[in-house]
Formats: sequence, C-alpha cells, structure tokens
Amino acid sequence: MSEYAFDAFISYSHKDLDEAKWLQHKLETYRIPKGIDNTKITGRKFRIFRDQTDLAGVELQESLQKELKASEYLIVICSPSSASSVWVNEEIRYFRSLGRENNIIPFIIAGEPETDKEELECYPSMLRDMEDRHMLGTNIQEIGKNKAFLKLVSIMLDVRFNRLVDREKQRKRRLALIIGTSAAVIVAVVAGLLINNAVISQKNHELTYDIYGTALIKIAQKDYEDILPEEIEYLKESANAGNAQAILFLSDFYKNGWGGEKDPEAAFDIITKGANAGDTACMAVLSNFYSEGTGTPVDDEQAFFWAQQAAEAGNSDAMLSLAVYYEKGAGTATDLQKAFEWYEKAAKEDNDIAIHALAMCYLLGTGTDQDYSKAFEWEMKLAEKGLANDASMETEQEKLFRYEYEIPMYNIGRMYQFGYGVEEDPEMAYYWYRKAADAGEGEAAYMVGWCTENNYGTKDAALEWYKRAAELGWADAEADIERLSH
Repeated sequence: MSEYAFDAFISYSHKDLDEAKWLQHKLETYRIPKGIDNTKITGRKFRIFRDQTDLAGVELQESLQKELKASEYLIVICSPSSASSVWVNEEIRYFRSLGRENNIIPFIIAGEPETDKEELECYPSMLRDMEDRHMLGTNIQEIGKNKAFLKLVSIMLDVRFNRLVDREKQRKRRLALIIGTSAAVIVAVVAGLLINNAVISQKNHELTYDIYGTALIKIAQKDYEDILPEEIEYLKESANAGNAQAILFLSDFYKNGWGGEKDPEAAFDIITKGANAGDTACMAVLSNFYSEGTGTPVDDEQAFFWAQQAAEAGNSDAMLSLAVYYEKGAGTATDLQKAFEWYEKAAKEDNDIAIHALAMCYLLGTGTDQDYSKAFEWEMKLAEKGLANDASMETEQEKLFRYEYEIPMYNIGRMYQFGYGVEEDPEMAYYWYRKAADAGEGEAAYMVGWCTENNYGTKDAALEWYKRAAELGWADAEADIERLSH
C-alpha cells in the first residue's frame, strides 16, 4: 500500500486546461500492464489530483498544500503560459519544500525549456532554479503526444520506457487485426438485417457473425492476460461463422498460448481455413506460418505460394514477404529485380517496412541502379512520419526488418553528414540525430554527443548526450564519458 493518497498532482496554467484534463483522463484510465506493476501503485489505476479551482490570494490554499503533501509526484504541464503562472510556480516551490525535487516531472506541451527567448520559455522559475535542472521529463513536441504519455508513465512506474511501448504495440496490434474492417462490416450488415426481419430469420449464421464481431472489438482492447474463457468462446463462434478478423485473432491466441496452452497446430488449421476462404490477411499469415514452421513443417514453396496469392490480391504485408522471398531465394529462384519491384509496390501502399527496404535497395543498388537521391527521398518519408507518429504497430513482418522510426531518422542524419543524396548540412545532420536520440536510438545519442563536442551543427553540451547514449545501451559512450568527466 502506498503512503500517498495520490500518485500524482497535476500543476498547470488554466490556459492549458484542455491538456490538463486530457492528461488526467489518460492517467486515470490507463491500465497498468500485468507483469510490470509497481508495488507503490494500488490496484491497476493511477490516482490523480488536479486542482479545478482558480486560486485566489498570495499563498497556496491550505487544502492544496494538503493535496500536494499527499501526492508522490508533481507533474508540471510546461508551456509559456505555465512559465508565467504565479500559482504553478508556487505549487512547485511548496513541493520542493517537502524535499521531493526528484519527483517533479516536467510534461512539455509547448515552448522550450531554458531558452534565451522569453516568449518561448516553458519552465516556471522554480524549475529553472533547481540544482538538477535537467529533470527526467517528456516533451510531446519531440516524440508525440501518446509516446510522451507513455514516457511519463514509465517514470512514475520506474520501468524502461521501451518496455511500455512494446506492450502498447502489442495491444494495438490485436486491435488492428479487427478494427479496420469488422466495424464497417458490422454496421453495414446489421443495418441491413434490421431493415428486413425476414433476412434476420433466414440468416442466423450472418447474425451470429455480427454479434460476435462486435464482441471482438471489446476483447481486442484488453490485455491478453485479462481475456476470459467465455470471451475466447466468442472468438471460436465468430471464426466458425467465417469472420476473418476472428480467425486472425484466434490464431494468435493459439500460437502464443493466450488464455490457455500454446497450440500451433490449431493456429495453423484455423488460419488455413481463412486463407482457403480467400481472405488476403489470412493468406499473408499462412505464408509466415509455412516460413517459420508454425503448426506445420517449414515449407518455403508453400510460403512463397501464399505470399504470392495475397500480394497479387493487393495485401501490402504479403507484397513485403514476397519481396523478401525473391531477395533470399526462399521458395523460388533469387531475383533481385522482382524483389525490388515488390518492395516498391508495398512501399507505394504505405507499408513502412517496405519503404525502409526500398530506400536500402536504392542506397545499395539492390535490384536497381544505385540512387542516393531516391534512397534519401524514401527514407525521409519514414523519418518525417516519426515526427508525427508514435511508432508503427508491430506485425509479423517486423521479424524480417526489426526497426522503428528512430532508425530512418538516424539514417537521414548520416546522409546529411556525409552528403548521400543531399548536400552536406551539419545543422540538419545534428537535427535528425537529435530526433532519433530523443526517440530512443542509442547510436544517434552517441552522434549527438560527437556533434556537440566537435561543434558540428550545434554547440550543445556533449557530456549530457554521451551519458544518454550510455543509458540507452550504447557501450562506446562510456569511454567518452570518462574522458570528458576529468
């Protein structure tokens, strides 16, 4: 049991009320994943206090002092508005007086911290005056709103940020299996059934499909450990009724042992049913099952066959798999030109992994003429996505190309540094290295340290970035930290 009544007190300017409400709601409704619960957190939900009154008077109201005392963390929503707020500053001052400076978390929504431009400053003076001014916090302008939220949660739970991101991807992946098409199917079919009762009586099979299809959306939003046995029965009923999204979801349950023992043979059988029924997503997964030997012996020729069927029907994941098979010569003769062509088709369908692979084809001259400019153009598409998106949802295909948006960001930094496909530009090289570092790429953090030490595109302090690189697991940074620390 925690000694605090609240896990966090949100301090904010009332000009930032919408952001404060959003953050409070996100925290109070966030389901802490099983397996990473912090013993300080009671139950599985955060307890948050947010002042909903306009302060009056010179000093903090006694009631707010009581709530600050009762809160383990102080989350400061930082913006130019909060930087000029007397009340936010006073809340920080009082929290510091309790000896909890290390429990102050800046959540930057606008402006810049510790800048020379007064109109952009987002830190209240009581943050700028702290001895350790480089507090552990997060900035939605650098990594996006949802990823910044997860970073805040990781600080409060004292767990690795990437671990929470991985769990969130897992949840999104399951939801993505069904949310894209089943909701539209449910609305359209059920609407038709309601118009004509005769259709309902004649098509109980279709009605079952849609009742269970609706349940799928609810199930997909849960952590897999929380899904009940009766809900797994929903999946089975829906899959037997021909719901392709349920088939995909159920195959994942069998494959991973969610809700029971692993049963790869059952996963293979159910996904084969979906593929034979003509669903392209099931075809793509079946191709992967044959490739990796899930529930069946490895069969590269069958893997290639099903990837080809799905790719030619327009499935972008299968297009990517087909390109890989052609490049590796798996199930077919090696053909780098066809590999390039299928990478290009999948990239034009906005498949992130294919975009990265296509950029590498141009960079290395794989299946096409070497073209640094086109390599830069395609890699930049992903780098720019990284500024707006949290991360690509994990799919089976990511096992073939394990990467995140931070890798393309880092690659763009290298291209600017060495003039590949673009003129050398030290400031842009540093810009993209820093974006990749902020997204969690260790080598990029190391390069930020190198740039700052050598005044390459920036004059920031090098030591801070070498330390960040070390924290992210980049071992080469340790020697530089030792060198600059003396």
